Amino acid sequence: MKVLVIGAGLVGTAVAERLIGLGHPVRVTATSEEKVATLRERFGDAAVLRGSDLDTVRAAVDGVDAVVVTAGPSAQGSMTPEGRAATYHDVLVRTAENVVAATGPEVRLVALSSLSVYGDAADHLDEIEESAPVTSSTDPSPANFLLMEKTYAAAGDRATVFRCGDIFGADDPPIEQKVAMAHQYLGGSVPFSADALLYRLHVEDAADAVVHALEHGVTGLFNLTHEQVGPRNAELFDAISTQQGLPALAYRGEIVAPSRPISVAALAATGFRAERSFEA
Repeated sequence: MKVLVIGAGLVGTAVAERLIGLGHPVRVTATSEEKVATLRERFGDAAVLRGSDLDTVRAAVDGVDAVVVTAGPSAQGSMTPEGRAATYHDVLVRTAENVVAATGPEVRLVALSSLSVYGDAADHLDEIEESAPVTSSTDPSPANFLLMEKTYAAAGDRATVFRCGDIFGADDPPIEQKVAMAHQYLGGSVPFSADALLYRLHVEDAADAVVHALEHGVTGLFNLTHEQVGPRNAELFDAISTQQGLPALAYRGEIVAPSRPISVAALAATGFRAERSFEA
């Protein structure tokens, strides 16, 4: 199975390593020649690609059996509505449209979405399953993740979409550093809601879930996070701020996430559980 990985960042490189280790040929992509040069040293087959460019997507998918889309907007450009408006549609929706348009019905598709698509629309439920209501928020983050999901859903039963928690890993700053950076660079203000439950996803679990879907023919829409109920944003972030001698953060509530537990039963029924991800 030859696989194209669009967005060889934190998750994409972990997916590529696993697939190559299992004997699958892999082509990886990044948006700059500088990054691609490094990827070529590591993986061999690498190319410059922007998912919003249909011609380069068509060229990249030639001859592949599966496309894994792990490309996502940069954290730096995600902290304001203006930043999200400038990047989310191109990175998420245009990429999805082009991947679906450029691939035939025999090509498997796997993409990462976000638990933020629920917003607070399902907070009346005891537990949030994949069939729960989704947000009607016009914020560019959940709005474009939902448009992306709709695009892949139109591809039918060849597509798998994972609604992920906040992804972290060895190459990602620890949460304590992120809180300090919010005070230093964002004036102590973050776009999240205070009462949302914080669900984090280890990059190794994210990569394992993608490989699980490809190797076992798992398709559909799945919540991808840990089974344990996470802490609330304010509970965790403000405790960290206090430890650092800093005031509590201000929560702008622009990107609202669920305040009720997330169900991972659907994915568990396929034989996969996120084993590394819980970190309070």
